[in-house]
Amino acid sequence: MRIKKPSLKFLKNSRGFTMTELLISAAMGVVMLGVVASIYVKEDKIIRQETEDTNSRAKGRHLIKVLAKEIRMAGFGLPAGVGVTDVSAADSVTFRANLDVVRTTTPPGSVGTSAVATGANSITVVDGSTFSNGDTIVIYDPNFREYELNSVSGSPSTGSIPLGTAVASDYVYATNSRLVTVNKYNTVIIYQDGTAIKKSIDGTVSTIISDSSISTFSLTYDSATASNVDKISIALTMVDSDDSSGVIEFNSDVSLRNSS
Repeated sequence: MRIKKPSLKFLKNSRGFTMTELLISAAMGVVMLGVVASIYVKEDKIIRQETEDTNSRAKGRHLIKVLAKEIRMAGFGLPAGVGVTDVSAADSVTFRANLDVVRTTTPPGSVGTSAVATGANSITVVDGSTFSNGDTIVIYDPNFREYELNSVSGSPSTGSIPLGTAVASDYVYATNSRLVTVNKYNTVIIYQDGTAIKKSIDGTVSTIISDSSISTFSLTYDSATASNVDKISIALTMVDSDDSSGVIEFNSDVSLRNSS
């Protein structure tokens, strides 16, 4: 039996890749890989930027909310018009507020009788035990909406508060109001200090916000007269620390708790 040998004719016309072809193929592969990598890097950068922008906006909204809450305390627990005290600075606000909620009243009296007389160096109250020496206070007649600022000088007792300054007006009981209120108040300043927003309460400073992206903090008042301010507009500008062109401004209008 004859065994037919396989034809090797097909091998005569076949050949492998030349070195040139291999180099060209490799170069094309490198180029394509570079293109894919470039697209990936660009998309990754876009995603990271969008994520950072989203985080910055979320952070800015939170910070402006915190500031609005702090400033809304202006005048808290005090007569109308006693809150904001200074509107001269665009990057700070100064106001009074009864942060410790310390208050009392004079004992109820008959119409026409005196609750506190001009020149008095103390004021008779229902309970003065929550007040302390050195406290700043507001004496207020709700019937005539008359008030004066004073201070505690000495040790208050349950029934009396010694005053730092003699009373400037007569406070007389009226039909619609048979008591006079006495409220403690704190002096509060909220201001920008570099990349931080700080708060001073009677001279004691604390930090409300500290963030490297804070650029400017500004305030606009609805009146040039401090006692007539009812609304304060807050603007907070934040800058991306990695991209100075990424500037975002956040705004909020704050209606005060105790406006005039």
